[in-house]
Amino acid sequence: MKSGSAVEARPFGRLVSLDVFRGATIAAMLLVNNAGDWKHVYGPLRHAEWHGCTFTDLIFPFFLFIVGVAIVFSLSRQREKGTDRSSVVAAITRRALILIALGMLLNLLGLVLRPWSESFRPMGVLQRIGICYFAAALLTLYGSPRGLAVCFVILLAGYWALMHFAHVPGHGPGDLTREGNLASAIDTRVLGRHCYEFDAETGLGHEPEGLLSTVPAIATVLSGCLAGFWLRRKDVGGGTKAAAMIGAGAVLIGAALVWNQWFPLNKNLWTSSYVLFSSGWALVALGACYWMVDVRGWRWWTTPFVVYGMNAITAYVGVAVVAYLTIGIKIPKEGAEPVFLKTWLYNHAYAPVFGQISPYLASAAYGFTYVLLFCAIMWALYRRRIFLKV
Repeated sequence: MKSGSAVEARPFGRLVSLDVFRGATIAAMLLVNNAGDWKHVYGPLRHAEWHGCTFTDLIFPFFLFIVGVAIVFSLSRQREKGTDRSSVVAAITRRALILIALGMLLNLLGLVLRPWSESFRPMGVLQRIGICYFAAALLTLYGSPRGLAVCFVILLAGYWALMHFAHVPGHGPGDLTREGNLASAIDTRVLGRHCYEFDAETGLGHEPEGLLSTVPAIATVLSGCLAGFWLRRKDVGGGTKAAAMIGAGAVLIGAALVWNQWFPLNKNLWTSSYVLFSSGWALVALGACYWMVDVRGWRWWTTPFVVYGMNAITAYVGVAVVAYLTIGIKIPKEGAEPVFLKTWLYNHAYAPVFGQISPYLASAAYGFTYVLLFCAIMWALYRRRIFLKV
């Protein structure tokens, strides 16, 4: 039997392509989050300074999109089992709270180990995932694909209207600068010095995973939910599904580039155009991956990504803990101040070897070591069928 036929015979089975896409996204996240020398980072591995979008800026929304796809498959399995809604809501709430708690624990560890941290940061990547997952899962549980599409449009249009027409004291409406935008103004008022960035002199803060900007981030998850409903359809062939996703993604990317003229792509503010742009690329990437892996059955290259994708949160948390420890542990140095373990490792193992070619290569090689190390760890867990879920 051809692989494409096998997929059509089991339309509601586990999507290997989704695990592959998730794994590739997590691996990319580990790479860009762990540069050896932040003064020497290749352009695509940096976030845009403010407006704009790099490869790195696509990674987090890709993961949120994947969360949305997974929500549909998970809730569909619960319906098939006959699980009552109250139990499903309890499970959704529990998972969201665990994600938020994990994020806060990581931030607390960072506060303890990082000498430049002065205030506890309550927001973060896992916290945003938890909040967005909770909202999107409930909307999916009680809504329909049509309803989710309407919510998607309302969230993006509503966020655009707030950012353009709401008055910010001292700046007026429509200011999208770092200092004058509505999202940062709200985060400054509510979170104050607990923002990711805070200027004690001006009293201004900015939180990239802030309160108001979480609203359009929920729309990113909903775009994944809509893709999940499409992938679960029985009446459409695998090739058609893949082509439609790639086509829809191209349309969203085009629409985003048009909207960019008035509401610029901006990850820090999670602008509506940025949601369309990143969701469009996510559709293209997943559509292509789905066609290769689940329709054509080309799986010889997928195992490293699958092992990451099956334990994605474990890998993210594990790397974050190790990274914090490397900047918390100090190595004694004779006749001089102790140096951080990360600095010692980088100066002794990476700069002398890769730095001879390029300091940018040395910095990237350090981050790639995390990817390889945790791929080996995730592979060992995978072989033992150990999957740590939240």
